[in-house]
Amino acid sequence: MTPAEARALAAAVLQVPATAAVPCRGGLLNEVFRVTLDGGRTVIVKHAPPHIASQPSVPLDPARSGFEADALRALSGRAAPRLRTPRLLGQRGHSIVIEDLGDLPDLRAWLSSGGDRGVIDTLARGLCALHARDDTPHTHNLPIQQTRLVVQYQSIGPTLAALGVPDAAALGQRAVALGEALLAPGDTFVMGDLWPPSVLVDRGRLSLIDWEMSTRGRRCQDVGHLVAHLWLDAARGTIPAGLAARFLDAYGPLPAPDRAQVAVHAAAEVLVRVAGPFSADPPDPPRVQRAALDFALTALRQGTLCLR
Repeated sequence: MTPAEARALAAAVLQVPATAAVPCRGGLLNEVFRVTLDGGRTVIVKHAPPHIASQPSVPLDPARSGFEADALRALSGRAAPRLRTPRLLGQRGHSIVIEDLGDLPDLRAWLSSGGDRGVIDTLARGLCALHARDDTPHTHNLPIQQTRLVVQYQSIGPTLAALGVPDAAALGQRAVALGEALLAPGDTFVMGDLWPPSVLVDRGRLSLIDWEMSTRGRRCQDVGHLVAHLWLDAARGTIPAGLAARFLDAYGPLPAPDRAQVAVHAAAEVLVRVAGPFSADPPDPPRVQRAALDFALTALRQGTLCLR
């Protein structure tokens, strides 16, 4: 999608003239634009191409935009106490028009600049409340789960083998087993892509954006995902240490099977970010790579997280 196409789409959907459109920074999966309407109001246009926007060689079902629209429509601007979502303003094809929340810092920027760490407690409790809701979509986002199986879970065995891990095949199969289990609908509505860039902070109030991976699944894909990134950001020295453990404590008790799934998913996420298909450029320094491998091996071998 071009800026001109984004401008035209917003104008057609909202029935208001649009005067400008500029690409937004940070979008990985979709093409995202801030569109200025006649009168100065701005909205966000998100278009889902049939691939990852930042990696065109990786196919991704464009129907993901419909799952995001369903989630935003159901949550009606609020996901849980002190946890809101952008309002859905319109939908056309594989594009949606949503409320512009403004240039707010994301969770990583907030924490790295010394912002109140209490937002971690707010996020954890809000997420737990969201997971307990029954009035959320019951659709299962199978195309996204299939892509994650291939790109994320199935990459763990080869990644560990390349690192010289002797039991790489067995550990990789544990990740694959989780990915295969997630192909079936679960009992919990999850956001599916809960990492710091998806959390915007406005003086302690939080907004969750980017719901295209939402599905009726298992909580490990939210809890484990954020834990992985809080731990990894701390290992990289970007945010203070200890916030991954704080998030888990505030979220509340998890049954043993859920704890094991959280550990496996967190291991897979850390590995793909440090040594796999989504690794940093330039690569992480050796100390971070070693710490990430130790973190992942403990989680995969023991089904537990070593966070402290």
